[in-house]
Amino acid sequence: MTGLWEIAFVIFLLSLTVLVYLLIPTISEFRRTLKRVNRALAILNDDLPDILRNVNDISETVNSASRKLEASVKDVVELEHLLSKEIKQPLQNIAQTIATILQLFNKVFHRKSSK
Repeated sequence: MTGLWEIAFVIFLLSLTVLVYLLIPTISEFRRTLKRVNRALAILNDDLPDILRNVNDISETVNSASRKLEASVKDVVELEHLLSKEIKQPLQNIAQTIATILQLFNKVFHRKSSK
């Protein structure tokens, strides 16, 4: 029975040796990948403050443009209201007056031509 355990142990050691041999390239590739990831993280850590500063500047610029656009829209609305109040209504009044005058002329001249 002792021989059976020894054989099993030798088979186990051979299997473990083959497994380790097969895992060596994977572990080696994993280490290279970790090195590349570490380099990329180092670069990102160096560049990230500048990137965040640029994003903040862009955000401030967009906010400023948005506020200016909102103010411009308010100005346009006020101008439209002013034009409507100061120009549109008087023009409508003038148009009504002209229409009334034309109707009067039409009645006067229509009566003369009827006689």
